[in-house]
Amino acid sequence: MPGQRADVREIKARLDIVSIISRYVTLIKSGSGFKGKCPFHKDDTPSMTVSAEKGLWHCFGCGEGGDAIGFFMKIERLTFVEAVRRLAEEVGVAFDSGDDGTGDELRTIMAEVANAFSRNLRSDAGEKAREYLIARGYPASCWLTYGLGYALPGWDAIKRSFSKHGEAVLLKLGLLVQGDKGTYDRFRDRTIFPILDLSGRPVGFGGRAFGDQQPKYLNSSQTPLFDKGRLVYGISWARERMSLTRTAVLVEGYTDVLSLHQADIRNAVGSMGTSLTQGQAELLKRFVDEVIIAYDQDAAGSAASLRSMQILRNFGLDVRVAQLPAGEDPDGFVRKHGSEAMQQVLNAALPFHEFFIESLKARHDVATIHGKERLLEDAREFYGAIRSSALREEIERQIARLVNLSIESVRRELPRRPSPQKEEGVAHELAEHWGVEEHLLALVLRGEISWESISSHIGIDDFSELNRPIAQHLATGIIDLSDLMGELDEEGARRASFYALAPLEIDVKQTIEDAKRWMGRLPAIEKRLAVIDSEITSSGEVEDWKRWDELMKEKQELRVAWERARKGIHEQQDEETRPESETS
Repeated sequence: MPGQRADVREIKARLDIVSIISRYVTLIKSGSGFKGKCPFHKDDTPSMTVSAEKGLWHCFGCGEGGDAIGFFMKIERLTFVEAVRRLAEEVGVAFDSGDDGTGDELRTIMAEVANAFSRNLRSDAGEKAREYLIARGYPASCWLTYGLGYALPGWDAIKRSFSKHGEAVLLKLGLLVQGDKGTYDRFRDRTIFPILDLSGRPVGFGGRAFGDQQPKYLNSSQTPLFDKGRLVYGISWARERMSLTRTAVLVEGYTDVLSLHQADIRNAVGSMGTSLTQGQAELLKRFVDEVIIAYDQDAAGSAASLRSMQILRNFGLDVRVAQLPAGEDPDGFVRKHGSEAMQQVLNAALPFHEFFIESLKARHDVATIHGKERLLEDAREFYGAIRSSALREEIERQIARLVNLSIESVRRELPRRPSPQKEEGVAHELAEHWGVEEHLLALVLRGEISWESISSHIGIDDFSELNRPIAQHLATGIIDLSDLMGELDEEGARRASFYALAPLEIDVKQTIEDAKRWMGRLPAIEKRLAVIDSEITSSGEVEDWKRWDELMKEKQELRVAWERARKGIHEQQDEETRPESETS
């Protein structure tokens, strides 16, 4: 009804995803859902699936996917707020878009909450948070400059303090969470980092947990004011220096940004995770021509980071990657070594194509045929999205030298044209090669098992980096797919829609057994691999080549073991192909 106040959840509940997508795509009934040609890539056969029941869509050709709002944003090139405002009008509800009096009221409430968090930090209850911040090198002057705060440990501190605004408004702002037994505070017993818009106004919050509370970092959900996919942390402080230098230093977390700003590296901004979105890249493009990625070594070499670098390059930005020592992030490095050392690291950052080659070299033993095959397989996924012909040719030459093959042989192994994501039909095949964790998430997302039924055996940290955000939100009790999509970033929404909609036959009992048996092994294997990488570097420096060979062999065996564990390969399969580290 016109004039009725509603949050995004209510708007989503009224949307007919089939009706919305049918405006742009001819949909054909297929089983319980619909199929059509994807409008986001050259689609010769219907690769897009739409589920009215789940309120999701996914293209199995290019990998795009999400909910109705996400589709409308992408097809109409709108921001989250713009898309929701227009769709809200269509379904007959009023939406506080932020450009009218009500939007000002929402901003005022967010400012009041930010002030409350700040007061908590300076109160007796905030002693633990103050000790943490001081230990990390953030004095009281920093708390004031960057608006740092503390969320009290109770379940209803914000709910009670701001009850005059009503639960509906606090839910809309992402300050409360709707549970089975009522609403409760989203942020509890956490150090608070306000997330500001371009004008320096608080639109969301990030919270860092103490102890074993999960997830360690928690962001505000999507709200009328906060769209994580179109904002970077620290943009209001960094925009002036970014405009002057035409360069941004992109780090991962809040503390990385704060430490660099305190070290006078004031063009640093945070991606709030390693999965950068097109909206964030578009925002950076407004201020800079170059982005220096300064993630820690593990994050920088991850699949999510490489995709982020490609997104930046596809927006015409030059990309370089800073080489931090193993085990160091920007926050720790600048506190330990100082501003000048950090600036030297940034000045020596590698161009994207050199880093891409170095990351391939670090992950694969090219002395073996298997290592070369895995390297080329790894390269295919990212190479296909590179649009620059000159850059593609340079990468071909460097890979050819690395694997000791002719350029012609390498070219035959790599896709010959840039594609939006993957060739049509590849995504269908990917489901056949899912690991046990993908199967597990698919079962939870399809409602065939509950998170509670597996949480006593499998933890959030047992999931890979790309899947961990989905697991984190499922662990908080989110069971509604529409709510989940509002919590995830662009990459997370694509993956979740894929897992929820991909045609798949799963043996539920076997999947759970495989998960219990294998997923717990992943962290131990990854920890040992990190130790081996450090030892390999040390043995090379002292030229202990016998030890170097032993370590490389163990690393290759562990890589195989890691892949077996991720895939959930049953123990009875192919004993002779097992690495010695598993059979001994």
